[in-house]
Amino acid sequence: MDSSIDKDTVVKFSQEYMRKHGSSESEVKVFTTLLNKMLHENPHIDWNSWKHIPSEWQKELGNIPIPSKEEIPSILSRIAVIRLNGGLGTTMGCTGPKSFIEAKNGLTFLEIALRQHEEFNRKWDVQVPILLMNSFFTHDTTVDVVGSRAECFVQSKCPRLDAATLLPIEEGDESWNPPGHGNIYVALKESGKMDELLSKGRDIVFVSNIDNTGAELSLEIAGLMGREGLEYVMECTVRTETDKKGGTLIEIGGQAMHLEIPQVPPEHIDDFCSTRIFKVFNTNNIWVSLNAFKEKPYEITSEIIVNKKTTSTGRAVIQLETSIGGSIKNFTKSFCKLNIACPCSPFSFHSRKGNSRSGESTLRAVYSG
Repeated sequence: MDSSIDKDTVVKFSQEYMRKHGSSESEVKVFTTLLNKMLHENPHIDWNSWKHIPSEWQKELGNIPIPSKEEIPSILSRIAVIRLNGGLGTTMGCTGPKSFIEAKNGLTFLEIALRQHEEFNRKWDVQVPILLMNSFFTHDTTVDVVGSRAECFVQSKCPRLDAATLLPIEEGDESWNPPGHGNIYVALKESGKMDELLSKGRDIVFVSNIDNTGAELSLEIAGLMGREGLEYVMECTVRTETDKKGGTLIEIGGQAMHLEIPQVPPEHIDDFCSTRIFKVFNTNNIWVSLNAFKEKPYEITSEIIVNKKTTSTGRAVIQLETSIGGSIKNFTKSFCKLNIACPCSPFSFHSRKGNSRSGESTLRAVYSG
């Protein structure tokens, strides 16, 4: 960052810009936190400080008891499903939501997700709700399509910054961005959906990407969340060459950390992309206890992701984001760390680059506090 830039001026100007453009105080607070992280924190980890996740944090999913038929209705009465639906499909040749892209047999990712969920409810004779976390880019068109088949809520809206000046830009819709899926905690609170779910006894949410066609509710993990009172669970798989740029997990200072490329010192990018060194890949299938953060959604922090973009006018901009995977560190208790891993049913997902992958077996891991 240019040392001549006055950090306090950048923050104040950005706050005034947001209020001038009708942003809520919640959105101002969200963006101010992101901006201060970028301005004041070292974006890279100390490469000599991390360790591989220890074996005692791991447990085979196959060793987790499968709930009995009698237990299942009670377990599922506490669950809600959230699909992350904020992204546009621009990198895949689509001008609308990524979820509107045709995935298979004429069905879009959105339609597949809805049908899979409806079939699950029919199979177990339950009414587990499905919610879509949209962005301001995807909300209106998604609501028109899904009707009453899913509930929708919208994440925060934050300004993009000029890459040189770090000040908000004025380029219409291209001036704004959703701040990543790490915003889910605030979005659930501010939309009222968290309180609504809790009032109905649904205190555990299963979160996954809308284009992950392999994401499904695990009765074993759902039961474990309820029995053990776990706060956070991350499902992982074996990292492959296809996934080598995706997030992985490490230990730093006795805590689990979700490590992504933006946190890696440039001279160690090749190490990060090595499947020999890093063997775990985050599928972004996440389980979270609403009770674990209901009183402190704004306190849930993640490592900052500075995403570099170029507008249609050729201006270099940055957008500030966090990930739900990065929030794992908020839920790790010093006396209780757990990783669950096992070979399980075939897993497939649609990656950022539009490639599909499936495997005969996968590693499903759970990290929790």
